[in-house]
Amino acid sequence: MRVAIVGAGPSGLTTCKTLREAGLSAVCFEAGERVGGQWVLDNSSGMSAAYRSLRTNTNRSMSRFTDFAFPAEYSEYPGHEQMAAWFESYARRFGVLEHVRFRSRVVRAEPHGDGFEIETSDGRRESFDALVVACGNLWDEVRPRFPGGFEGPAFHAKHYRDPDSPHSLRDQTVLVVGLGNSGCEIAVELAGPRLGNRVMLSARSGQLILPRVALGGPTPPHPADPVPWLFRVLPTFARNALFRALFPRILARITGKLRAPESVGLPPAPRDPFLKRSVVNDHVLEAIAHGRIVARPNVRALHAHAVEFADGKIEAVDAIIYATGYRFALPFLSADLLGCADPSDLRLYQGVAHPRHPRLFFVGIVRALCSIWPLSEQQARWIGALLRGEFALPSERERERRAMPVLRVPLQHCQFRALDLAREAARRP
Repeated sequence: MRVAIVGAGPSGLTTCKTLREAGLSAVCFEAGERVGGQWVLDNSSGMSAAYRSLRTNTNRSMSRFTDFAFPAEYSEYPGHEQMAAWFESYARRFGVLEHVRFRSRVVRAEPHGDGFEIETSDGRRESFDALVVACGNLWDEVRPRFPGGFEGPAFHAKHYRDPDSPHSLRDQTVLVVGLGNSGCEIAVELAGPRLGNRVMLSARSGQLILPRVALGGPTPPHPADPVPWLFRVLPTFARNALFRALFPRILARITGKLRAPESVGLPPAPRDPFLKRSVVNDHVLEAIAHGRIVARPNVRALHAHAVEFADGKIEAVDAIIYATGYRFALPFLSADLLGCADPSDLRLYQGVAHPRHPRLFFVGIVRALCSIWPLSEQQARWIGALLRGEFALPSERERERRAMPVLRVPLQHCQFRALDLAREAARRP
């Protein structure tokens, strides 16, 4: 069986490796010239949002593959250079590189017989028995529209590399719009003492902000780690309900020792910790508390060289960086095929398989409390077992009934997702 995989980033690499180990003929289509996806700075695919100071928010133990650990000399939270090198080492170690077609952007994929026909940017068409989409969801930038117009440099965080690229941001008043991970990290970097900047951070809504190492908190697990006994034996609905009841209490014990966002002028964090993925940043709250960053509310309007905020205050600004996130885009798949006009509304059986197209899969598209690619490895094992005939899917009607939103859904527990996949894969047809 031949399987096409779109993307040779972290999820695509582990999918290709896992499926080939399962005896399937898997091929990765990669728009760029290197493996590693988002972790390759200035990736020629045009899809990377990496900046020079980028590093992981999850430690080496949480971020490893089950059969490929990080070198001992790596930082506990590796930067983009180490991550890109590690993914390339992974691809070389397991012979994946020879099955990656570089500079091959998929521009169209549609059903063909029982499988799919793939068309790449060079006009080449090829048929496969199954299709796995593993191209990520952090590349199609979202930029808000505000009344008025700003005449200075204004760009999305995807294009930020460092204080000198794509624009020189020294001795400037810089506004960063957005309280996500990128916005906080960029604001902290630009507020460095040697740059001479005045930095403002605009937040429309609150975020839970945690340090990378939370004193007194448990170490988050890896998706492949054993699930505690009680959560294994409970029915799924009871397991999930118990976790939703316990997790906020555990989190409250950690956050109770930390500075609250509202104490420095930011909006309060959501009461429900499952609504948003937490921001992981060691310095932003301290920087605001000490005046190196000024917290500001949402933007109301733009002026030629100033910004008006929701509280009516107008501030002179030299440059604006929009750290306002990304939309999930799948330009090579039609809305009719997906079953929704907006891919963010996609619903999948087990969070992996399209309910109406049993050989169309999505890997690494998940809102979860973990590092994504270790969960992608577990998803790929499920796909491999399915395509090998080790278990059978339920009926299309049942798949439709049990299909779950993958993005418009509360944050998921990675170990539970991995356990559910492994249990189904263990059932014989």
